[in-house]
Amino acid sequence: MEKAQYISLREVGRRLDIPPSTVVYYKDKFSRYIPSSGGGGRRRRYPIEALEIFRRIREMFGNNWSVEQIENELALKFGMLLENDRNDQQMNNITSSTSSAKLDEVLARISDALDDQTLFRSEVRSLRDEVAGLRSEHGVLEKQYGKRIQELESGMRELRESNRRLERLVTGRGAQDGRIDFPSEEYLGRPLVIRSNGEFLGVQGGGKKHFSLRDFVRLIERSASPTRVVDARWQKKGVNWVFVVKTTDTARGASQDVILVTRKTVTPSGNTVTEIARLNIDGNDAPDTLLLSLFRQVRTVFGG
Repeated sequence: MEKAQYISLREVGRRLDIPPSTVVYYKDKFSRYIPSSGGGGRRRRYPIEALEIFRRIREMFGNNWSVEQIENELALKFGMLLENDRNDQQMNNITSSTSSAKLDEVLARISDALDDQTLFRSEVRSLRDEVAGLRSEHGVLEKQYGKRIQELESGMRELRESNRRLERLVTGRGAQDGRIDFPSEEYLGRPLVIRSNGEFLGVQGGGKKHFSLRDFVRLIERSASPTRVVDARWQKKGVNWVFVVKTTDTARGASQDVILVTRKTVTPSGNTVTEIARLNIDGNDAPDTLLLSLFRQVRTVFGG
């Protein structure tokens, strides 16, 4: 007669790939339907046929069966296996004394508790290792995100400062008294000209578009960069509008002051224009030859 094969509770979990705590839960919850032998605790063994019972319990839980439904299924499907196991146990109990049976029961409970504790400790160690790994990964990500946030905040500060400079440049805002001192759109949009030898010279672009004071302001605006600070403001001096620009090269530590004096003028042909009456750079008035050179450069870019 072939001898029956028995395995431990740990082996049950390993073969079915079920966590130790889950195997213990199944064993405690459905002990009436799971055959075993060999005494209690670590000495307790389960027939190889019990693997199918544990596998079926896990399957039914996975299908959201209730405990009552699972018990009914186990009683129907594995009743004969359970009855045979009980008969074997009864035969063994006949040869044992009452005192010995009670002692075995106490020892079995203690052994069960120790066995369950060992399984739980093993699972707790695995969970602790997993948590430690996650904490380490979280720390690395937190440092990376913190560095990125600092970079973004620094970029935002630079953008805000750049926007404030551009606002002062384009709108003329920024005076301490809060007033806006700024030429009209009509004044800014007129052709910008210089007078040389009694003639008015301007720059005509494609599509009969002329170079205006607004275009000149935009050129100044575009020259601003993270290393080149442009601070500009408008002043009204009688009939003249004065555009005051201070540029600072933070990389070289150099700065330049430019003063552009403009006024409304009507040419002999009856055209209303904005004339550059004076250009001063670092306290020195620019000669007509410099203005002519400037307009030639503008014509190359704007008129092309």
